[in-house]
Amino acid sequence: MGRGSKKSSSSAPAANAPAQTSTPKVRLALKSKSKSKSKSSHGTSASAAPPPRSKSRSQRLRSANSGVMSSLNMLQLSLLNSGLLPLPDEASAFIPTRPIELARFPKHISLFKKYDVLLKTEFLFCLFCPLWFQLATKGEPHCMRHASKPDNDHKNTYKKLLPYDYNRVVLDTLPDIPDSDYINATHIDSILKPNAYIAAQGPNEDTISDFWRMVWEKKCYVVVMLTKVFDFIRVMCCQYWPMELDKPEKYGIIEVTLLSEDTMANFVIRTLRLRKGEEERDVFQLHFTSWASHTEPFTNALLDFRRRVRTFTDRWSAIGPTIVHCSDGCGRTGTYMCIDANLELADEDGVYDVFGYTKKLRAARKGMVDTVEAYKFVYETLEEAYVCGKTWFPVSELSEQLKFKSAKNPITKVNEYQKEYEKICKMSSKLSIGDCAGGHRPENRDKNRDVATVPPDNFRPYLTSFQSNDNTDYINAVFVDGYSRSKEYIVTEWPMVRTAQDLWSLVYDHDCNSIIVLCSPPPSNAYPSFWPTEKEKRKKYGPVFTVDVVSYNHYPKIKTWIFRINKKVVSLTELMAGVKAEPKTTQIFQITCWPERHKVPTSTNTLVELMNMVERWRQRTTYGPVLVISTNGKSRAGVYCAANVAIEQVVEHGEVDVFQAVRTVRRHRPQLVENMTEYKYCYDLIQHYVLHYLNKE
Repeated sequence: MGRGSKKSSSSAPAANAPAQTSTPKVRLALKSKSKSKSKSSHGTSASAAPPPRSKSRSQRLRSANSGVMSSLNMLQLSLLNSGLLPLPDEASAFIPTRPIELARFPKHISLFKKYDVLLKTEFLFCLFCPLWFQLATKGEPHCMRHASKPDNDHKNTYKKLLPYDYNRVVLDTLPDIPDSDYINATHIDSILKPNAYIAAQGPNEDTISDFWRMVWEKKCYVVVMLTKVFDFIRVMCCQYWPMELDKPEKYGIIEVTLLSEDTMANFVIRTLRLRKGEEERDVFQLHFTSWASHTEPFTNALLDFRRRVRTFTDRWSAIGPTIVHCSDGCGRTGTYMCIDANLELADEDGVYDVFGYTKKLRAARKGMVDTVEAYKFVYETLEEAYVCGKTWFPVSELSEQLKFKSAKNPITKVNEYQKEYEKICKMSSKLSIGDCAGGHRPENRDKNRDVATVPPDNFRPYLTSFQSNDNTDYINAVFVDGYSRSKEYIVTEWPMVRTAQDLWSLVYDHDCNSIIVLCSPPPSNAYPSFWPTEKEKRKKYGPVFTVDVVSYNHYPKIKTWIFRINKKVVSLTELMAGVKAEPKTTQIFQITCWPERHKVPTSTNTLVELMNMVERWRQRTTYGPVLVISTNGKSRAGVYCAANVAIEQVVEHGEVDVFQAVRTVRRHRPQLVENMTEYKYCYDLIQHYVLHYLNKE
């Protein structure tokens, strides 16, 4: 892994060239170009002045040669990225053998984004450095004698991912039970603190009691769980805690009681009481639920989760290590540890050391940070943490923060609102046509008002009601996460004549008992009315759905209707099976003080009151997804969703974080909150809610 620069193959450096410094080189693409410039500047006499108007023939040739070499190097790196050329030795000069200062980190990331081969190279060095060191020192590989014993075989869910003997977690041996000191778990150091973590396999049926013994014996007060119990119709980890509150269950010698469960959109926080004999101890389990196998979660979701974890570990880590587990205790576990340890290092020393710490993780336990995608995700998460910084503040500081954000920088003439929104736009995901393949199929194209605003297949609601052979499962709608529930909202556009029946299928199939209409266009062929009027009482939409008016109320700036949706079973399969479709109830809430050309409504209080009306209705019925409708499926809808997310955070945790609320609603539809005016208005809605509703409630 030498850092010395190599001579260019096209020309040797001039004899009087200055000595090379020890600064590591990371610019592969520009290396030949810089050397050509160096030769040009030192190959001529210092006293000779350049021609004032025209260059000599030799200078023109050198200049052209420099440009050609630069282009060739660019082409070479492009071929490397595509795997059409082998990796040159000079790429190793890019590997960061020392921690990266935060000021240099964006440049490091930008090279990764430009040349994938550099990231892959760095990851490969992480994989093979421990092996090379072992071969160079003629050291013996770490043994796994205890983990490989036949009596311990049933304790290992993944037979190839076993702990090493030298750093395995050793339990107290139970009387008359040989090898009861074994559990598939490993002591892991963080960058700053020894024995900061225990990386553990997710408990299986045979190891639940051992897991709780480990928690008790090692005085672990915080357990971080990074896997679902079921994933892809497979048991990833047994549920090792009680299902019901205040009903203790015994796991071996440890009795466990679930005291509380706080559910959020991406994670759950549980408080568990452990009892052994007469001694009791409270343990906190933080369960991240949005990390499916062989995927990476959203970076801001994991950073928010990690922030919650740190509120517990900062208090309890001095007593015992933090247990981190996924299914195998390696892939996601190692990724989380790498992120957590590097963020801790950045707070303490202002540097990141992804490469160095990943090597240590892989030397401590097999399979840690096991794919290049996971390694890339570590960098992406650290980049977001560096770029965004702390975005939340206590609600008590709201007034002060709004004044600060409104003040323009005297030099740049830009305020904090603009800076925040620009960051959001730069970091929003870009959806490809492949991501949104369903909306681009020929049979679905005419169901979109704008082909540039099409939902990704992974996050669109599929229609399941059979209406005819010509109908598909597609509607231009997208799921949007809330604060305490994933997929809490469904955002869609005003239906066209041909898609009105699809909208009622969406409402019925996904149990949308609340429909928010944020516009009131005059009825026309372009924007037809899609619900029956008070005079009509009943209206049919397609061959399947009939909608009845149950009641209605017209307030000064809000109109509401309660409807009963009746579904006719027309599928031969369902008819033969005797399936009966029960009627469902929904309520439409329409705001009437948001004129067509206005970016925000004329009454902020009306929009906040609308949100409260919807919440009261949901408390009376069920918490199904809220369907949010605007003319184009993007303007206005983002404001409604983001403001609700932020308000719920204010109510639940006393925090204001509009920045992350907007990041959340833009995950699956980047066009939501589409301009600075809408972004600033989200803050205005929070301020209005805090001043007029929070204290009263």
